[in-house]
Amino acid sequence: MNEEHLSSDVLKEVLTIILYSDSSIQNKIPTEIIQKITNLAKESEKEIHLDKNKSLEDQGLSPISLDMFALLYYLYVAQTDEKDKILSSWVSNDKNTSF
Repeated sequence: MNEEHLSSDVLKEVLTIILYSDSSIQNKIPTEIIQKITNLAKESEKEIHLDKNKSLEDQGLSPISLDMFALLYYLYVAQTDEKDKILSSWVSNDKNTSF
């Protein structure tokens, strides 16, 4: 699988997460960003279906897709207290990851 195909699959997963999200989340992500993701995801042939009864982590999505959505959420949706918790989680995860 080439990098371009992987990227379009990841972006299609991110787009699917956005579209399955509550409209209050969708409306806070800039339209230009959603349009760009949509255009780049068009190359993907991957079929993605989410089950609203399962967490995103249990949907078989790429970790990169989950990270990208988390970043979009952090940048455009999260309130200050949520941002503090998210940032704390990221810092903790970085400390537990060795390269």
